[in-house]
Amino acid sequence: MNLFQPRLSIAALCLMMTSTLFIASPRAQHLPQGPQAILPNLSHDFGSVEQGSKVVHQFTIRNAGTASLTLTRLSLSESGMTAKMRPAILPGEQATLTVEWDTAGVKGTVEGKAVLEVNDPAKPQITFVLTGVVKQPIEFLPYQAIFASLYRGESVHRSVRIVNNRERPLGISRLEQQGEHFHAAFKPVESGKLYELEVTVPASVPPGRYTEAVFLYTDDPKMPRLMVPVNVLVKPDVYANPETVDFGRVALRELAHNSSALDLLTQSFIVRKRAGNFSITTVTSDIPFVTIRRSPDGEGSAEAFRIDVALMNNRLQPGPISGTIRILTDDKEFPELIVAVRGEIQ
Repeated sequence: MNLFQPRLSIAALCLMMTSTLFIASPRAQHLPQGPQAILPNLSHDFGSVEQGSKVVHQFTIRNAGTASLTLTRLSLSESGMTAKMRPAILPGEQATLTVEWDTAGVKGTVEGKAVLEVNDPAKPQITFVLTGVVKQPIEFLPYQAIFASLYRGESVHRSVRIVNNRERPLGISRLEQQGEHFHAAFKPVESGKLYELEVTVPASVPPGRYTEAVFLYTDDPKMPRLMVPVNVLVKPDVYANPETVDFGRVALRELAHNSSALDLLTQSFIVRKRAGNFSITTVTSDIPFVTIRRSPDGEGSAEAFRIDVALMNNRLQPGPISGTIRILTDDKEFPELIVAVRGEIQ
């Protein structure tokens, strides 16, 4: 026994015990002053749903602060979204933000946001995100239309797939062809789920632009008839693209204040030959207030020419723009091309 071992007084022991308790409970020093939003998840992927479905998800918000967490504003990024949440969360409590999204107006890969503005100084704005894929009940791949561009004497095949994304099988009983410049047929790839529509444009179709359609008849009472537009362009060996010069609406008042805007109204088109070179001998117009420039210029030959058509400001008068541009070439089979010009001067 060490007779010289110092002894602690009762007061000193009490002081040590108090200090130990104080050190063991640091939380008392760091309690957040004011509201504090704790957010376990800020995003949710709802996967794949059929268009028109209503997606509902609840986000949890906990208040770990010492004052009430108050919602000051709620905004949504998509027109089909709605949301609700109580206006305040007391300290130590939690609430849910319920977001509902009616997908009738969207398709494909989508993203919607709900943005909360709260009185938490550390997180004054909180963004919650919903993502997923919205599939149409009946989907056309790659598009709900057929586009075929070809030269005269050619034949092309184009196809589109009809995909049934619902659980209920889809039956297609027959098709109706509206137009004389193509042949159409369909076949099941996977019965009730996947069909293929094939359109053939024969080599006998004369040059021209044709807007026609195919109608598919189904056993779906909501969609008994599906339309697939068929757009066919058969080009001659020498052709203009686009086929029409359209100035749209030209405002004289705006041109008076800003004459340089006239340059922005210049319209262009390309005259091209299917194979080999040709020459443009003459370009004229029956419209008195347009100027025409071709490139390359001169009497040389080329595979293609660019034609720029501009308006003459000092000759413009209110009224319709209606006329043609006449192009003469050295091609024996296509010596002349006519390009329509339209618009309106206000």
